[in-house]
Amino acid sequence: PQEVEGMNIALLILIGWMVFYSIVCVFGRKSKYIDKVMPFCTLVQLVLAAVLCIPIIDGNVLDDGLFYMDSMSAVFMMLVAVVGSMASVYSMAYIGYESDEGEILTRDIGQYYALMMAFISVMMLTFTARSMAIVWLGIGATTLVSTFLVGFHTNEESTEAAWKSIILCSVGITIALAGYTLVYASTIGAVDSDASFDWPALMAAADSLDPALMKMAMVLIIVGFGTKVGFVPLHAWLPDAHSQAPSPVSGLLSAVLLNCAMYGILRFYSISELVNPGFASSLLLVFGVISLVIAALFMVSSKDLKRMLAYSSIENMGLIAIGFGIGSPLAIAGAILQLIAHSVTKPILFFSAGNIIQAYGTRNMREIHGLGRTMPFSAFMLSAGSLAIVGAPPFAVFVSEFTLLSASIDSGMVWLTVAMVLALTIVFAGFTRNVFPMMLGGCDRTIEDDRHPSRFVPLAVLFVLTLTLGLFMPEQLKDCIIGIVHTIEGVALW
Repeated sequence: PQEVEGMNIALLILIGWMVFYSIVCVFGRKSKYIDKVMPFCTLVQLVLAAVLCIPIIDGNVLDDGLFYMDSMSAVFMMLVAVVGSMASVYSMAYIGYESDEGEILTRDIGQYYALMMAFISVMMLTFTARSMAIVWLGIGATTLVSTFLVGFHTNEESTEAAWKSIILCSVGITIALAGYTLVYASTIGAVDSDASFDWPALMAAADSLDPALMKMAMVLIIVGFGTKVGFVPLHAWLPDAHSQAPSPVSGLLSAVLLNCAMYGILRFYSISELVNPGFASSLLLVFGVISLVIAALFMVSSKDLKRMLAYSSIENMGLIAIGFGIGSPLAIAGAILQLIAHSVTKPILFFSAGNIIQAYGTRNMREIHGLGRTMPFSAFMLSAGSLAIVGAPPFAVFVSEFTLLSASIDSGMVWLTVAMVLALTIVFAGFTRNVFPMMLGGCDRTIEDDRHPSRFVPLAVLFVLTLTLGLFMPEQLKDCIIGIVHTIEGVALW
């Protein structure tokens, strides 16, 4: 990889823009135009992120001693920028409706956008850090900001979900910190003390790190960050948080917040596989299979629409963990594809669910009927998103799940292939049982289908993305995934 001139300037401009609109959020939170200014700010941020990330996705690297970005950092950042901008645009109608209905006060709108902008910015900055210590701080900061967003409605259920989120995720992050101390201990004599947590330095010195300490460190880091990823049995906070948060926030939590914690795991995973080959991958395989199977079973019995989607997020994180658990180049490529596909698909479900829940006044799927007649666009998006997320062709998740199943077969682990097929069949049955009956029948009351453009444009954009990635894999993205595999495994995919 080569460093391209101007990337530092692009990063500084992006950070400067984040600081600027943060100031706008603070001092303009009472303005009646805040709900129009903030979506514009995130769209500008998306453009700036693309200017920074596209050269890096092409195989270059940004490394100036403080910041570090490679192809993996760039993919994670672009996912946050895309989903964040769509969530911000969708919020215009969603939060506006809640204000009109008296569910939130007018002054709360500014607070909501300030928190959302901080949330998006912290996640993006987490992927620019050279030091894994800064990555840990970034993941911790996302926990703090997201807690206020989860409890935004300040009712009993959302407050309980917020407390559960902050307590359990803080415990997990503390456990990960204990793992960091063991990583530091393993670097004594191998890495300069002022670069003990610098990821490039750790990769370069992997042969000199203490294997026993690194094993203990990886257990703590995977368990700690895995709590925030939502691995079973560390997932108790996730269904409550995703179901109680405003739907634009739920989309962010599921699509990109979980990726932040996974990013922390993957950086150490790549080091661990050089120090103790097969150890971290075995841990991820165990957590992945358990998460996949348990989440699939909970999805079948769910009655709460957003809660079912939360379990779907756990299931997808399980699939991603399985890919890294198998550990072959093909499996890692499949895991990265799954992460990308999930990130652009899951917001479709949460945003369309937000439209439906606001119109029907309930999250109980047994009380929602006749969507095909009352809300045809949202019904189509929920149906298409459901097919996409369960891996039906021609959507992106089909490609990633097919790749993971192929890697599982190539690995010779028959039991794993059987478990994946059975679990994915249960997931399909769960969506079929719960989602599609809502489309049929009649409705015994009048449902107003809000036709504000911001309810539809983000859904349409994300739908086109997941469909395009399922039908056509751009060469640039393919090369990027190969670069990520090379970073983690040290070998090319082909």
